[in-house]
Order: sequence, then C-alpha cells, then structure tokens
Amino acid sequence: MNSLDDKTVEKYLAGECSEAEMEQILQWLRASEDNRKEWLKLRMVSARSSYLHFSDPKHIARSYKKLQKEKFAHTLLEEKIARKITMRILRYAASILLLIGLSYASYQYVTYHSQPKMLVVAVGGNEQTKQVMLDDSSRVWLSAGSRIEYPERFGTKERTVSVEGKVYFEVAHDAERPFFVKTDVYTVKVLGTSFEVNASKYSQTSDVTLVEGNVEILDQNRVRLCSLQPGQQFEINKLNHRFVLNRVNAEMYASWHGGNLEFDGLTFAEIAKALERHYGVTIILDEGIAKDKKLVGSLSFKKDISGMMRAIELVLPIKYRVQTATIVHIQSK
Repeated sequence: MNSLDDKTVEKYLAGECSEAEMEQILQWLRASEDNRKEWLKLRMVSARSSYLHFSDPKHIARSYKKLQKEKFAHTLLEEKIARKITMRILRYAASILLLIGLSYASYQYVTYHSQPKMLVVAVGGNEQTKQVMLDDSSRVWLSAGSRIEYPERFGTKERTVSVEGKVYFEVAHDAERPFFVKTDVYTVKVLGTSFEVNASKYSQTSDVTLVEGNVEILDQNRVRLCSLQPGQQFEINKLNHRFVLNRVNAEMYASWHGGNLEFDGLTFAEIAKALERHYGVTIILDEGIAKDKKLVGSLSFKKDISGMMRAIELVLPIKYRVQTATIVHIQSK
C-alpha cells in the first residue's frame, strides 16, 4: 500500500475518484498478485464497516423515519391524484347529466309545441247553435247534435279539424296554410271561403255546400275527388262512395247558422229538404201539396220541428202530422 496513496483509496471507496486516480489504482493492481490480495482485503473491510454502520440502531431508526416520511408523502401524492381524477370524473358526469337534462327539456319543449292540445266542442240534440272561434280567426257554427275537434294552436304547414253533424265554416284566408275539414268519409280542402258540411255519422249520405270561394273534396287518402264552385253541392253515398254535384241555393242551405231559414223564390219542396237536413227528419209531402210553388220569407230555427211546422201552417194551406220522432207527414188542407 506504500505506493498507493491513502487519500486515493478513500476517494475510491467514497466513489469520488478522478480518471487519473482510477488509472493509478489499476496500475497498482496490475503490478503484483500481492497488491491484488491486499486490495481484496481492503474491500472486505470496507464492506464490513458499511454493514456495521447501517446495522446501527440509531441509523435504522433514522432510516425507518425517513422511509415512513417518504411513504406518507407518496400516500398524499396518490390521494391528490385520486381526488383530481374523481373531480374530473364528477365534472364529466355533471356535464353528461346536464346534457341529458337539456336533451329531455328540449324533447319536452318540442313535443309540447309539435303536438298542441286538442279541443272538442259538442252541441247536444236540444241545444241552440253554437259558435267557435279558431286559432287562425276562422269562425265555425255547430248545429244541434254536431261536434268539432281542433287544435288549440294550428301548425305552420296546415290547419286541420274534424267534424260530425252539420257545421258551417267561414275560413280565414291563409295561402301558406291550407285548411282541412275531415269527416268520416272525405276531407274538404280550402284556403279561405264559406261553406257548410253536413256529415252526420248516422246518415247514409253526406254533403258539402259551397257559399263562396273554392274548395276541393279529397278522399280519406287525400286524393282529389272534385272541386266545387259557389252554389254547388257535393253529395256522397257513404255505402257505395258514389257522389254527385248538385246546383242548389247555397245561401238558403247555410242560412241556419244565423238562426233563421231565409228563402227568396224557393219552392216548397226545396224548403222541405232544408228542414230535413237541419232537423234530421224525413218529410213526406202528399200529392196535393204544391211542391213547385215559390215562396219568400224567413223562419226561425230556434223552434223545434213541431214549432217550425206550426209557423208554416199559419202562412200556407197545409197541415202536418209527426208520425215518429224522425218522420213528418205534410198534407194539404
């Protein structure tokens, strides 16, 4: 060891040697076998000293405290990372729940606004004519025993209602939203006009009488059947679905919505037919009745069929007899 500096050895054992000092140690080891044996003993002594140092109870206690401190710091780090992950997950979950809530609210809003509330107005068999104002300012009159179903608000593309019985319409013009009146066998399409629909579900026939404007009659699949001009009446047999177009006094047919039967130059046969349609009865005229006699006047529909016939008896030489609830027999005096 005389030729190897003690400081160099200490620096080597401490891991602090320079390259030049490492080279010096290697040359010393190559010089002789004795040097190499001596070096081995030196390393063994150093290792034993290190072992004794680290086995010292004070050193172990210090090392344990250091280990516990590092472990606690690691645990805190893990908890911090876990909290961050949890908060991130919660934020994601909150975002998802908010999205679901907004989606549901949007669905409710769209559903509510795309499917408006439906309203129904029905008039009893003994009630007076009733008027209904629709969302678009169209006006509807329902006679006794009639019914209409319509939306509280019309959509942006069309206006659709369903009816039974005898109903008179004055439809507000709207070229962008055609108006549809559905019955059990056909649909009336209009843009803006006045007309009457007579669609009793208990009758074999049904008809539409146009007062003014223009309408189209469609089948249940909305296929066009025909169009009407003012003064025309569409009449269909609900059993065989055959229809005809009649020329009529449209204002007389529709005058009931004002509460009166107005006639100027109508024959007694035409007046009898108007009464049949309004009261839902069959009127049988005897051969002696002047069916083609033209009349001028006004009769109030506020009366029932018996009251109406009594009023007619005052101005015409007739007498009537109500055979059943739906059949009236008229004879000449």
